[in-house]
Amino acid sequence: MRLSRIRIERLKQFREPIEIQDLQPGLNLFTGANEAGKSTVVTAIRAAFFERYRSGSVEDLRPWGDSSASPTVELEFAIAGTHHTLMKSFLGKKRCELQAGTQRFDGADAEDHLASLLGFQHAAKGASKAEHWGIPGLLWIAQGTAHDIKDSVAHATDHLRTALKDSLGEVASSSGDQVLAAIEGSRNELLTATTGVPRGPYGEAIKLQAQLEQEIERLDAHIAAYRQNVDTLAALRQEQATDEAQKPWESLREQERAAVTALQEIEHIELTLDAQRQRLKQVEERIVLFREQLEAFARQDQEVARRIGALETAQAEHSGAQTLVGSWQSNHEQATRHAETARGQLRLARQEDTRRNHARELEVLQSQAASFADTLANAESERAALLELQALAAASAVAHEDIDTLRRQDQQLRELRIQQQAAATRLHFALDDGCHMQIAGESINGAGERLLVQSTTIILPDFGKLEISPGGADLAQLKQQEIELSDRHTALLQRLGLPSLEAAEQRHQTHARQQSDIKAANATLKTLAPRGIEALRAELAVKRVRIDEIRQALQQLPPSPDGVAAQPTVAQAEAAEDDARQALAGVNESLGSAQIAASKAHNALQAAMRELENAQALINAPDRVQRLASANASLTDARAEQAALNERIATLSAQVAEARPDILKQDVERFGGSAKQYEKSFNDRRERLMQLDAALQSAGAQGLEERRAELMRDHLQAERRIVELKRRALALDYLLNLLREKRRALTRRLQAPLQKHLNRYLQLLFPQARLEIDENLSPGPLTRGNGHGTESGAFETLSFGAREQMGVISRLAYADLLREAGRPTLIILDDALVHSDDTRLTQMKRVLFDAATRHQILLFTCHPGRWRDLGVAARPLETFKTLAA
Repeated sequence: MRLSRIRIERLKQFREPIEIQDLQPGLNLFTGANEAGKSTVVTAIRAAFFERYRSGSVEDLRPWGDSSASPTVELEFAIAGTHHTLMKSFLGKKRCELQAGTQRFDGADAEDHLASLLGFQHAAKGASKAEHWGIPGLLWIAQGTAHDIKDSVAHATDHLRTALKDSLGEVASSSGDQVLAAIEGSRNELLTATTGVPRGPYGEAIKLQAQLEQEIERLDAHIAAYRQNVDTLAALRQEQATDEAQKPWESLREQERAAVTALQEIEHIELTLDAQRQRLKQVEERIVLFREQLEAFARQDQEVARRIGALETAQAEHSGAQTLVGSWQSNHEQATRHAETARGQLRLARQEDTRRNHARELEVLQSQAASFADTLANAESERAALLELQALAAASAVAHEDIDTLRRQDQQLRELRIQQQAAATRLHFALDDGCHMQIAGESINGAGERLLVQSTTIILPDFGKLEISPGGADLAQLKQQEIELSDRHTALLQRLGLPSLEAAEQRHQTHARQQSDIKAANATLKTLAPRGIEALRAELAVKRVRIDEIRQALQQLPPSPDGVAAQPTVAQAEAAEDDARQALAGVNESLGSAQIAASKAHNALQAAMRELENAQALINAPDRVQRLASANASLTDARAEQAALNERIATLSAQVAEARPDILKQDVERFGGSAKQYEKSFNDRRERLMQLDAALQSAGAQGLEERRAELMRDHLQAERRIVELKRRALALDYLLNLLREKRRALTRRLQAPLQKHLNRYLQLLFPQARLEIDENLSPGPLTRGNGHGTESGAFETLSFGAREQMGVISRLAYADLLREAGRPTLIILDDALVHSDDTRLTQMKRVLFDAATRHQILLFTCHPGRWRDLGVAARPLETFKTLAA
């Protein structure tokens, strides 16, 4: 396949037509800076072949901002000596025409013919994708994809086999694929594709066998339990009959009752012992009480002597306290008179000081009030000016959105008029002297030019009239758009009350200036009244109220006495008053202490007298002698009873220790528990006998043995089914492996010619190297020398630049193979090999130059300096744009 001409119009960045002619049969080098349109040319070629002309999924082909454009691509190329011309338009004006020699194809027929001829397919719905591109997708390398070859080969495998079957016969034939797929499908119904684990009917049969085995095991467990229950029932019946005859719990109950009687007797002795111990405790408490009574009588005699001495001491202390109180009372009267004189002088000093402070504060407040009044007047004047500015700004306000809309509409109107002028019919006229004509009702003479944007009537006197309608629906559409946009523009100006955009701009600027003035006025007002005019007015009112209060306070002060200048100051008066007050406080404190001491001495004297009287009253009581004798007699009797009780308690304690009540309690518990256990075992065994009897009757009615026989029958059938399916699965697996091995052998025969072409290019890059081809015809491991021997590595482990070079070489080998099969080839490299160093790039240039002797290659690059020695002249894309314009 040889491209000879490419024409692109209204596609992406090519709003104006661009036409590339005189493409050479070998290398064609196109250069351009970033965004010059190199990738757009490749995109246009791909769209011309891959995209359906009726597709609505190619909006990205339109130039930005031009929603009415119809992207168009025209290609001229030759295949097998037959000249082809392809023209395809998308979106707005959808059209596809193909002229192949003397044959002509339109629409989908043209697209299907090209797909069959070049080896690709169209998407059933939506935009075309990589999986549809087939052989062109393999040979046309998009920018940045040279290293990624496996997916491209996979998408082209079927087309490669179809294209190569004539030259390679059965090797590339896919006639056995259906058989292989059928066998693989049958095998995969029984075994998993990767691990060979049973699945489908085979897996279900194995699962059924396992379920039957589990059911048989469960049934065997039931049968064994049934037989064990029969034996257990017989043993339990024998035990029940023995216990019912002997009744062992009755003798244990007799022993329990005897132990209870003995325990009750010893508990009675323990109660008697507790009573004796309680009586002993009471007697001991009485002995303590009698002793305390005798000690109290002795203390009463001692207390009388002590109280007489205390009374004498209290009388002496009371006499001394009374003498001290009299002395401090005289000092108190003198200190009181001195303190009153100091307080009077302090009141007078404070009165005169208040008068002077009020006078000074009144002077300051009057000055502040005058200042506040001036500031308030200035602030009110500034606020009035601010309100006037705000009113003017509100009247001149124009919304930013409206200004932007007016500007945008004005720009669109200018663009529409320019487009109309560009597309309008130009009428040039030159009338002879004395001749005239009418254009749209206007009389015209002389020479000139008119632009006709709509249907226009031209009247030629004595000749008739002409009706001129400018061609194309676009012009009428542009005129209609201009009218509609002009109406919206006029309506917006009317709503704003403005005659034009310039007036709106002027008002907008005036409003901005007024806003600046308002900001300055606000700042000035803020300086004069930071918290607002009302706060300033309130502060002035507070000052004036305070002035009135001070004046009233001055009027209420009493007049100054004579000799004010000789009066002490407030500080001096306060110091003198403080000294007098502290002196009086000291005298008060000493007097209070003396009075308290005298009061305490008096109270102590009275208490000493009362206590002496009370103590003498106790000693002089008439029954004191009798109570003393009674206490001595009661103490003697209590001690005798204490000795008798100790003897009885010892005897009873010995009886309790000998009887061991704790052991008797254990005997009661032991004999009772044993009897209860025998009775419980007897009753539980009776309940279990009834349950076992019912369970055995139920199990016998279930037919366990019959059910087991049925399960064994089903289990044998499942085993036979498994053997049958296993034999089938193994046979299919063996046959599948045999066919796959046969296919691999055929694939190796297909790889041989491809390997030959691949080695041809590889030797130019890596002498003595070898790149393997896997069974999917994709590049495999690379083996090459490293100076110390050979090394081998997978394609994916190579560096990005090396994979990019191997990807280009592999595609050239595929192209050679297709050429030998008589299939059309075209190689497109869009900024490929950009990751190659200078040495590798020089070697790749040899590879490309060699391939160009057999194939047409279109190479696009933004680095023209790196390809100067490619052997062909570089053709900048900018020159084609200029020529087209």
